[in-house]
Amino acid sequence: MLVWLVRVVGVVWLATVLLVALGTYVPRLPVIGFLGSFVTGQYPLHAALAALAGVGLGGLAWALGSPRTGIVVGALALVATIGLGAVLVDQTRAARAEGADVDWWAALTVTGQPDGRPDRTEQYGVDELGRPLRLDLYRPAGPGPHPVVVWVHGGSWVRGERDDRTALNRWLADRGHAVVSVEYRLPPPSPVGEGQRRDVAAAAAWAVAHADEEDLDPGRIVLAGQSAGATLAISTTAGILDGDLPGAPTPRAVVAFYPATDLRLVDRSLQDAVLGGRADRHPEETRASSPVDLVRPGLPPTLVVLGSADHFVFPGRVLAYDRALRDAGVPGRLVEVPHADHVFDYPFGSPGAQATRPAVAAFLAEHVGVRTP
Repeated sequence: MLVWLVRVVGVVWLATVLLVALGTYVPRLPVIGFLGSFVTGQYPLHAALAALAGVGLGGLAWALGSPRTGIVVGALALVATIGLGAVLVDQTRAARAEGADVDWWAALTVTGQPDGRPDRTEQYGVDELGRPLRLDLYRPAGPGPHPVVVWVHGGSWVRGERDDRTALNRWLADRGHAVVSVEYRLPPPSPVGEGQRRDVAAAAAWAVAHADEEDLDPGRIVLAGQSAGATLAISTTAGILDGDLPGAPTPRAVVAFYPATDLRLVDRSLQDAVLGGRADRHPEETRASSPVDLVRPGLPPTLVVLGSADHFVFPGRVLAYDRALRDAGVPGRLVEVPHADHVFDYPFGSPGAQATRPAVAAFLAEHVGVRTP
């Protein structure tokens, strides 16, 4: 009975780690590719240790009198271990290129976003149904005035919470950047595209209005976000520069984690929610919402962050957008995390999150500075 159980567990375990390893190296495989890049983007150390445990299961099967199963499971698990170990090497190199040493204990144990404990929560507006819209403020210690990062959460424009990167927000505050994390309107009703941009602009205006009491610098505002929030940060910046969002401060820089670059290419249900219908029937709103249509000289410095195997925004599109920015003379750069999918940075301890935080801090220091005591 024990031998049979070990054989079954070993085969199932092996199949799982092989699927993850295969998907990691062939990310465009249907389903399997997403499985691999999602796991190795968020939990690569867990995956490598699971493969190593498969080697142990093979050895156990051998010791219990099932040498054929032991050899097959152990050998193939060893191959998966080597492959997944190479992912760790690649991500370590990416982190070191940004001046970071990966804390592997954190990669193993910090699998979500620890509570960053905002210092203040305020209502800054209401949506079209009168529902309150709130923001969280994370204050740096020490004297200001502090530069301000307005953080816009993701969620495909239809979901998400303002605290989904609360640990990152506190990390930035600990390094001298006040963070205003925005709750913006969500459907129903639709469309929400223009309203969401107004909400983000209003949150930035709140930071200016409360600059004296919160020790903020109204002249050093950054718009930042991830996924749909990154797209909103980009499109809101363009709207402010074009004068379509009066009363909002002009951002000094933009940080965009894996933005959706073209609303024509997102799912039709999302087009309905954001635009009020298909993109081809709403050309003006589509252009106002799509970063690819907003590229031009004179935009503020823009940092783009991307996982190399992103299945939602697709790396080729984001890389093309980044090239267009640089061709237009927009300062900034792109940081790419190997073998990582969308939201690779949600686990605060993931190697990708650890690699990209120093890049964000360096970019902010370059373009808005940090006032130190």
